[in-house]
Amino acid sequence: MIACVQMKLHPEDYRTEQSFEAKIMSLCARIREQSGDEQLLIAFPEHVGTFCLLCNASDRVWSKTSFVKASTALLVQNAAAVIQHMLVHRVSPVRALFLARSKELERIYLTTFIKAARKYEAWIIAGSGTLRWGQTSRMFNTAPVITPTGEVFYRQHKVNLVDMEGKDGLDLAAAPLNYMSAVQSPFGNVGIAICLDAFDLEVRERLADLGADILIQPSANNGPWNEWQQKDWLRSSFQAVAENEEFDLAVNPMLVGRLWDLEFEGQSSIIDHNGYVQRAETHTEEEILFRKGPLR
Repeated sequence: MIACVQMKLHPEDYRTEQSFEAKIMSLCARIREQSGDEQLLIAFPEHVGTFCLLCNASDRVWSKTSFVKASTALLVQNAAAVIQHMLVHRVSPVRALFLARSKELERIYLTTFIKAARKYEAWIIAGSGTLRWGQTSRMFNTAPVITPTGEVFYRQHKVNLVDMEGKDGLDLAAAPLNYMSAVQSPFGNVGIAICLDAFDLEVRERLADLGADILIQPSANNGPWNEWQQKDWLRSSFQAVAENEEFDLAVNPMLVGRLWDLEFEGQSSIIDHNGYVQRAETHTEEEILFRKGPLR
């Protein structure tokens, strides 16, 4: 069984690492209850790990009225480490903040999903998070693949960044196209195209050439899910699978909800050659979609 999680952002789920873990474990428990003893693949949305940056932050951070103000307060609290990274790596304050918090962010994010994968015996595409590339100064939007034994089997980095992720936003690095690969799993060969990457024909061609059967598109649309956006979204997974038959199946989990003034909307979906197998009923609420049976 394949489960597609339309996860809703709630600030309280990121207040502490314990609250984040409780949120993810609760979702996985619900999914395992519905799947029974079947082999299970769970796909989470983009950036679910990025906001672990805020876990365990002080009340001074959480009392702010906007995401920018909260991030600034967090930066001030980590001023010494931030300044050190700015001087050593010659990076922006935002990049330096992520570098300063990178070990803690990655620990909270991955430890939670590793625990969930082991407990619920599931393959998990853990959405994505802002993770450091080794000991370099580069931060990628990264989608980890975790096996039922808790192994972080693969990490896919995003190639095409949106404005929120660029120099004036999170200041992430764009990964080269040749960093993309396909992952063998019991469900087929999985190719991960993080959000905007699934709109890119070169990305899709590379994943198809590498033998991917299933396209996973973890997404976080930080804008209104209006008529234009819904129509434009068809150029990604839907076009790849239902129109062009580049892959056998696509799974598009989307982040919804808000964190201060940062708001996300979208309708998650599972798509095959005939169109939508499952599609979320709402673009603002938490939902879980399921796809049973073999690919063909």
